[in-house]
Amino acid sequence: MKRFIELKHVGPKAHVRTLIDELIDRVEAKLQGVSGEATSVHVLFEENGSHKLYHTSLSCHVPGHLLAAHEEGRDAGATIRQAFEELERQLDKCHAILRHERSRRQLAKTQRVQKPSTITAWTDDVS
Repeated sequence: MKRFIELKHVGPKAHVRTLIDELIDRVEAKLQGVSGEATSVHVLFEENGSHKLYHTSLSCHVPGHLLAAHEEGRDAGATIRQAFEELERQLDKCHAILRHERSRRQLAKTQRVQKPSTITAWTDDVS
């Protein structure tokens, strides 16, 4: 898996870099079944010094899909984590589509509805 990390207007903050690397490792673990050459993650983290505002932008290329997440906030770690959570949510959804989970659930539901009911007539024999 290819990794592209851009830090714009960020001073020498090693903890930001290590946090991004740890979260990319989590994403990479979710992408174990996908071929490594075809996947890539691009992270752009920038700091607006005058407003103390942080912006995190992620894009993940998976064969057949392009996933993206953006977050902005005043806490650097929180914006990075929230962006990666959104990306992981999209990856889970993408995996569900590839596994045809929705169509399986719909098929199971239609099969339950179409089954003939085995209700027997109940009669009262009063003699």
